[in-house]
Amino acid sequence: MTESEILQGMIGSIQSVMSLFSMFFAMISGYIVALFLFLNRAPLALRLLAFILLSLGLVFLGGSAISIQRIQDGLFAGWARIANPMIDVELLRNPIRHAIIPATTWSQQHLGVGIGWTVAVLVYIALAYLTFGYRWPVNSAAEQSQRTR
Repeated sequence: MTESEILQGMIGSIQSVMSLFSMFFAMISGYIVALFLFLNRAPLALRLLAFILLSLGLVFLGGSAISIQRIQDGLFAGWARIANPMIDVELLRNPIRHAIIPATTWSQQHLGVGIGWTVAVLVYIALAYLTFGYRWPVNSAAEQSQRTR
């Protein structure tokens, strides 16, 4: 592959990552709204169904993220094999200079991936708790009487 083909692949993979993030954000935001508006007082079967559907969506996004990561790793390996690249592969993997984040064995790209997966897992655990464990406050007299029945 030529340098321009690899660069186009990198830009395409970055766009894919941004699309995945926006889908993740939309799914999580929609689920939080649903929890606040009606899932908090819905029967267990409906909460379970909603959480299963959320889980399936997140598994699909996670699988896509893993595929994109493997594509990016291949593109970085191809970029490193270019004889005289216009940008060093280390500058691509570490866009923020080493003065801000000291050199480590992990690139900033790998740190970003690790942080992304950690946040995703923590959000998933928090939503599981809010769906099944958290006791939502009762807002109105009608809801209060319905819950005491």
